[in-house]
Amino acid sequence: MPLFTRADLLAANQCARRAWLQQHPPAEAPERLRLPRSDDRDAVRDAMRRRYPGGITIPVEAPLETRLAATAAAIADTAIPAIFDATFAFDQIVVRAAVLERRPGGFVVSEAKAANSVGEAHELDVAVVGWVAAQTGTPIAGLSLAHFDPDYVRRETLDDQALFVVVPVLPREFATAHARLRASAARADEPPAKVGHHCQHPRECPFRTHCAPSTGEFSVQRLPRAGKVQQELAELGVTDVRQIPTHVRMNPTQQHAVWSLVNHAEYIGGGLLPSLRNVRWPLRFLDFEACQPAVPRWPGTSPFQQLPTQWSMHVQYEDGRVEHSAFLHTEDSDPREAFVRSLVTAVGTEGSILVYSGYEATTLRGLRDRMPEAWSEFEGIVNRIMDMLPVIRDHYYHPDLEGSFSIKAVLPAVCPDVGYDDLEVQDGATAARLWLRMISSGTPDDERAHIRASLLAYCERDTLALLCVREALVARAGG
Repeated sequence: MPLFTRADLLAANQCARRAWLQQHPPAEAPERLRLPRSDDRDAVRDAMRRRYPGGITIPVEAPLETRLAATAAAIADTAIPAIFDATFAFDQIVVRAAVLERRPGGFVVSEAKAANSVGEAHELDVAVVGWVAAQTGTPIAGLSLAHFDPDYVRRETLDDQALFVVVPVLPREFATAHARLRASAARADEPPAKVGHHCQHPRECPFRTHCAPSTGEFSVQRLPRAGKVQQELAELGVTDVRQIPTHVRMNPTQQHAVWSLVNHAEYIGGGLLPSLRNVRWPLRFLDFEACQPAVPRWPGTSPFQQLPTQWSMHVQYEDGRVEHSAFLHTEDSDPREAFVRSLVTAVGTEGSILVYSGYEATTLRGLRDRMPEAWSEFEGIVNRIMDMLPVIRDHYYHPDLEGSFSIKAVLPAVCPDVGYDDLEVQDGATAARLWLRMISSGTPDDERAHIRASLLAYCERDTLALLCVREALVARAGG
């Protein structure tokens, strides 16, 4: 019989079908299941461990029997105050406790989360470890979670004690989930299960589209921002947008999507053209990229604070001319001041600034406390911003959007000749990770130069995409 992990037991706690699918991944298994480990997780782990001086680490790369024996020996040694990656096995289920702290009367299982608060999913993560450890006979005196203090601001050095807030967690019972996991492992066929609220709680199931496919051209799964509507329709047994009962309430955006899907045509609302034309020339298409370190890297920064690292701007003049400019911070230092200084110079005082989402405006407002003397300058930038996302969301839909209004969904629908497939960097999360790699002192110069070129190309493509989308939609709307 195969070994099971914490993730397997938590899957069974949520749904028998998810537990089976986790053991028998379908061909269309979601890519997010295969994502590499985040650098942030290592930084959080290290900061958490520094809170327990004298603790020892069980090597995770060692064979299971070695880890189990080392854990048992450390538990028996009363001179050891804490054990990191303590390993427990019960009935084929193997778990690791991030921190097993020795206390009078037993041990406290603790875990740090890269988050500014904790929810039910986080609590279950540590509770299931405590439950398995208790089944082995280990005296568990309590459970706790550490999350970041969102008000913490780093000084010259990182304060590992002040960085975290520690909260107690109530123990949970997993006997039912354990039985469900064993039953799913014994099945050869996929168990039946209804789609419902549990598919998204306490965590969204990665197999949701397997159980409720969105591949059909009239599937309700293709509706935008429709989680509650889709749940209601699932409970009614409705899977086709053509069969949605009249009493099901949908917002205008969802109604536009239904019309578009049923008619195999793009929906163009009467407000699209006037909204896109409500601009002042020259048009400045602007995009920011940022890093968001979980553990504050520089003085004056907080956990998960958005720190803008680069911008790209395409300027389109009324006569059709187009120019491009860009900035990328390349030093291992707080990028905010250099970012703002370069941006203020580049955007000037004339023309509308077109963006996609409220991120750029929010980022600039967030810099007010950092650079109060420059606020009057970039307040003018904020006041010139026009967000194209709500315009498109309110007045446009295309069947190929598949329920998403991200620029990477809209672009191929309206500008199929422009894309990201030729770029090494194709999303903001990758850009953020590579930027941190680029500024690292251990990165070779040739790799640093390669990353720099890739980041500049990606951000430039983002603003070119904005320009192309606006031009295409103006033309389609009759402009």
